[in-house]
Amino acid sequence: MGGQEPDRRRANREFGLRLLIPAALFVGLLVLIVSTVPSEVILPAVVVVSGGVLAGGIIGFLTGVRGPHWPIYALIFTTVAVLLLLPSPWQGLALVAVPAAAGGYAMGKEIAFFRLDRRHPVPLVNH
Repeated sequence: MGGQEPDRRRANREFGLRLLIPAALFVGLLVLIVSTVPSEVILPAVVVVSGGVLAGGIIGFLTGVRGPHWPIYALIFTTVAVLLLLPSPWQGLALVAVPAAAGGYAMGKEIAFFRLDRRHPVPLVNH
């Protein structure tokens, strides 16, 4: 049992490091939006980015490790199409949803990997 503790701590540390990459991209996207977007468009931009990250994360988590990739493509295509059909402040944010959903998807996949790593292996029974 004592041999499994360092592996668990190592898995937790690796999970944190793997989750930092998409999280840093998300924070960078928010900083870019806040620094370049006019103040009247910041709230819709934060809504688009947050919604994209949340929806992408849910899809990444639910599809799991070996799940299909088409749901994230459908989400990105649908989001861009809907935002392009909306009025002015939302139209300009159509392409912001792409990296937001992709970053959320990456985080959801990492959480699914971590969930599998945390499971205890089932011992084989010798007959």
